[in-house]
Amino acid sequence: MQKKYWQNKQVLVTGAAGFVGVHLVRALISLGATVIPVIRKNGKNDVSDRQMLEPFFQKNPGVVFHLAGEALVEKGQNAPYDTFRTNFMGTLNVLELSRIHHVPRIVIASTAHVYGEGVPPFHEDDPPRPSRPYETSKTATDLLAQSYADSFNLPVVIPRFANIYGPGDTNFTRLIPKTLQHILLDKPVPMWGGEAKREYLYIDDAVEAYLMLGAISDIKLERNRIFNFGAGSPVAVRDIINTIGKLMGAKIEIVRIKEDREGEIADQYVSWEKASRILGWKPKVSLDEGLGRAIAWYRDNLYTTNL
Repeated sequence: MQKKYWQNKQVLVTGAAGFVGVHLVRALISLGATVIPVIRKNGKNDVSDRQMLEPFFQKNPGVVFHLAGEALVEKGQNAPYDTFRTNFMGTLNVLELSRIHHVPRIVIASTAHVYGEGVPPFHEDDPPRPSRPYETSKTATDLLAQSYADSFNLPVVIPRFANIYGPGDTNFTRLIPKTLQHILLDKPVPMWGGEAKREYLYIDDAVEAYLMLGAISDIKLERNRIFNFGAGSPVAVRDIINTIGKLMGAKIEIVRIKEDREGEIADQYVSWEKASRILGWKPKVSLDEGLGRAIAWYRDNLYTTNL
């Protein structure tokens, strides 16, 4: 059914050259969709520029996936203004242009970080409790998207993801790529907050979630605007590092570092019961299997000059 739905459909994807965007675009093309990519390059095609975005919407997309934005906690700490401007204004532009051009389905990427401090697992009706600029910017975009949905009956869906990992992620500030890079270079692995627990969702499972949301029927959508997607098995940072070392057959040295991670959340994982019940979604790739695929990719493709 899904292949029939996507066949020849015009699909606009912002952030199409990012880690998740590349995988989503590849999946859409394999299903027969015509992808309209928005790619930021050398400061051009910034989604906070509405005039730049207008021609993409004039191609009459049937679905919009808004993935573009500042996605790093560290970037929010170091450049809060840019983070708020890109995430909020970018989302506002996508929503307003979707309203004007009557886009039938809009998927606004979000994150489990918006839940902030609390007692996990977090559910969709738990109130956001952000503190740092990144989480606050994403909470603001979530509220903006819900406002457009309620005020203009805009068919918006908001997925909140756990940490996504897998082949192709070259952002070495993230735990898994950073750990893999250091091990491949035979360097000590830096670690902060070794007991903090997180979920790690394999990229293929995340893409499947996006595709299901893009194809969700109006009947199923109703007031179901927000969906959590997680792996169902929170893991401590230290255990992730040791698991990667074991799977690589490497004897690793862990170096505890004192990073300035003010406001870091101790434990963060979500309930994805709603996605299972309404969409029939569940994660299919186990952590060991996903890490194994990632390890193989990094061994073949990693350029080790970024330390």
